[in-house]
Amino acid sequence: MRNKIKQLLPANILSLLKQVRYLLIIFLFRLFHLLPIRKRRIVLCNVWGFGDNAKYVAEELNRNQKELIEKAGDKARKKLPYEIIFITNHPSRAHAPQGIKVYKTNSPAAIFALATARVWVDNNRKESYIRKRKGQFYIQTWHGGIALKKIEKDYEEKLGVNYITNAKRDSAMTDLYVSNSNFCTNMYNKSFWYRGEILECGSPRNDILLNRREAVLQKVRQSLGIRPEERIVIYAPTYREGDNSTVFYDLNYTKLLDTLNRTFGGNWVAAVRLHPLVAEQSNFITYSNKVINASHYRDLYELMAAADILITDYSNVMFEFSLMHKPVFLYALDQAIYERERGFYFNYQELPYSKAVSQEELLQQIDTFQEKEYLERVEIFLQQLEIYEKGNASKKVAERIYRIIAEDK
Repeated sequence: MRNKIKQLLPANILSLLKQVRYLLIIFLFRLFHLLPIRKRRIVLCNVWGFGDNAKYVAEELNRNQKELIEKAGDKARKKLPYEIIFITNHPSRAHAPQGIKVYKTNSPAAIFALATARVWVDNNRKESYIRKRKGQFYIQTWHGGIALKKIEKDYEEKLGVNYITNAKRDSAMTDLYVSNSNFCTNMYNKSFWYRGEILECGSPRNDILLNRREAVLQKVRQSLGIRPEERIVIYAPTYREGDNSTVFYDLNYTKLLDTLNRTFGGNWVAAVRLHPLVAEQSNFITYSNKVINASHYRDLYELMAAADILITDYSNVMFEFSLMHKPVFLYALDQAIYERERGFYFNYQELPYSKAVSQEELLQQIDTFQEKEYLERVEIFLQQLEIYEKGNASKKVAERIYRIIAEDK
């Protein structure tokens, strides 16, 4: 209904309504700043839904809270130790566990929560109207992790004045960044306009890759209709800025699955996971019980944990997937052009993964894959990055939040 109304209204009226709405948001945020900070309120944010690092920190906090309640008995049930709030653009898709409140971005409830929380945890830059007040603590877990593509200050000329201004402001009010590697620590210091404290404990979302959870793996298969005996290859290409074409995502799935069956044995299915900004166009692919639309599955990291092989192009998930020491194949039709226009932190050709610029080359790389050589290359590469992942990053971030709240006593 909202979209239909937007289509009927003239452009100038829509623009005016947006301005009025934005001014109202600013007014509410500043009004709520007059209220006292709730010292046990923790607000976690993720734009795309209940996912990424914020999800895993929220779940850890919620698990700990339930354990405290069980130990304390009925008295504790009446007053929860912590108030855990999750803010996202898509609350209807969140499906957060009981004990976590979910609010829509920029709703009055979300604005009130942000204005009065003791601790913020976010995966992205805060919106420009948000100002941290004295007594609040801001933890930035960042959604990118180890990056192939240049970002932030290293991509400054393409980001625009407004983004840069807001990014600098956001970093200035951040109290703590969370890093999963020496690479990320250096990137934050060099490219994020940030000189503050960095917690080197791993990325919370990667915990699930390092700790096998059978219940999660079964949930993925049941949700996507994949049988227990079937092996999974994920195809997860990245987003091309300013290009709505789907030509770069073209793949012959019949030949791909035949080649996987022949090389690795077993019975394979392909789970296609397009970037959220491309997911609405996912119908250009013909799906079946062998080629599954996984673009709308809520958690990419649950998908990766259940998968046996990853195919991507420039996404940072290549680095995270290889933490499990499983095969990664890079398939990029536009590699030379993309690298020239975007810029990389690594020499693409020296990455430890098999690379292809055509479907024929991809199938050949799979057909001739040598596991021992691959694992040796990956191990050397990960050592160079100085990875901090131990499978307990969610716990480490939660512990830090408890310390921050305990300081108020």
